[in-house]
Amino acid sequence: MLKSALALLFTLAVTTAPTTLACEPECRHGVAAAFAEHYVPVVQVAVNDLSNTFASTLFNANATLPNHVAAVVPEQTLRSSLTASLSDTLSLFVDEATGKKLESGIFSVMFSEEDPFKGDCNAPPRRLDRNMPPPGVSWTREECEKMDYICGNPPSICHFLPEVKQRIVKRIRSQLEDYATFDNGFLVRNVVQTVKQTTQGVLSHYGAGSMVNDPSVTTYINALISNAIQSLDVWATVHVKQLCDRDSDNQACNSWDEQIIPEILKWP
Repeated sequence: MLKSALALLFTLAVTTAPTTLACEPECRHGVAAAFAEHYVPVVQVAVNDLSNTFASTLFNANATLPNHVAAVVPEQTLRSSLTASLSDTLSLFVDEATGKKLESGIFSVMFSEEDPFKGDCNAPPRRLDRNMPPPGVSWTREECEKMDYICGNPPSICHFLPEVKQRIVKRIRSQLEDYATFDNGFLVRNVVQTVKQTTQGVLSHYGAGSMVNDPSVTTYINALISNAIQSLDVWATVHVKQLCDRDSDNQACNSWDEQIIPEILKWP
């Protein structure tokens, strides 16, 4: 009888002990969305690098407008039109690169891949004294400091913020590099199309539309495309790989920690 009573008391003690709960799906998506918002300027920094690379390499000496075409079509007008059109294309790319794929990539590296912020947050010795804050109340900075192992609650995410940011930057670099490959096609396809359509449009505007099929014009367009693809390659293999490692990127990459921490800790 006494043994049964003690067993019951032990069971009640275990089942009623405070348990730190995990960040549930709504919390995970909310945290990922908050990070995605802060990384939009980082993507913009990378795209600005690409724009600068286009400006320095698109009109290299190998891309010279044939003399008989330049007699009809002002080359500077053509260059200005190409620059403006590529700027529009890159603006569309920013929308693509900062859309759902950015948030889903952040979600994956935080909650689905290696060392996900999931699982039990009650490993002994317990770090926190409560399972979650009352409704409408955030976790505290002190709880952020105490939650010193990876598990499934917001204080753990907060504690490992530098690692979280490293994971996200690595994923953004990978995604941007993918956009610049022939396999993915978004940047390559749209940049090539922009160069072709803009050049043909300017020629047509000046009454030289029939020159589009001129072999020398084809050579000129192909040279522009080759330079653009070379720009993409330099961007992907040099600039993107350095993203957030350069001093000039510090404002976009690291100035918002004090803004994201409350966003993390507000989730139950």
